[in-house]
Amino acid sequence: MTRQPYVKRPLPEALSRSTAQGWAVGEPIAQFELGPYRNFVYVVIDWASRKALWIDPAIEVAPILQGLQDHQLELAGVALTHTHHDHIAGLPALLTNLPNTIVHLHAAEAHRLKLPQKTRLNIVEEGSRIPLGEATQLEVFHTPGHSAGELCLRYITHAEHYLFTGDTLFIRECGRTDLPTGNDRDLFQTLQRIKNLPPETIVLPGHHYAPECASRLEDELQTSPPLLAQTLEEFAALP
Repeated sequence: MTRQPYVKRPLPEALSRSTAQGWAVGEPIAQFELGPYRNFVYVVIDWASRKALWIDPAIEVAPILQGLQDHQLELAGVALTHTHHDHIAGLPALLTNLPNTIVHLHAAEAHRLKLPQKTRLNIVEEGSRIPLGEATQLEVFHTPGHSAGELCLRYITHAEHYLFTGDTLFIRECGRTDLPTGNDRDLFQTLQRIKNLPPETIVLPGHHYAPECASRLEDELQTSPPLLAQTLEEFAALP
């Protein structure tokens, strides 16, 4: 089957603003900006089954817990792109309210967690699938560089390809590599992989560090200095 030529499309209206839209009934992605570090927190929703997956619970959890209740959504699990404190600060409160929640993460990130022994952890790796609803799932990419067990998560609907990039890739920027287990070479190699994803992929970063809340990969390939770097040396020399 021949793939149709790619025609650039605008972002979905709910993700095209300069502020996170929060809950949007019928939309597969709810995006929130929470906490003092401008964290983006996401809820991926399968409205047919009313199942939801929470990505990177920052310190403020009340708006999402209340929204799950208001929209009669069942939390199918929590996925952690990595376990730096700002991305997991809300996890204890979340588990206090929903103690049976499954937490999906890479093994290299588990050492930072201090959770009750009864916490249900599911260790994922490159190629793992995180289920959401009866017929949908998120694909796991192991994307080290910012942190050794960093993950990107891809969610494909009938209309769009979404990539939750945590602190791997921001809009026109990438994550830092000077924290423990960070590494320039790993992140450069990770970005080369991301560059090969479909250009229509919607990049959903872990922080609101640019005016926009989301971007198409096609635009990032043309404007992002980390993605434009051709060699490891050129990448490492970026400010």
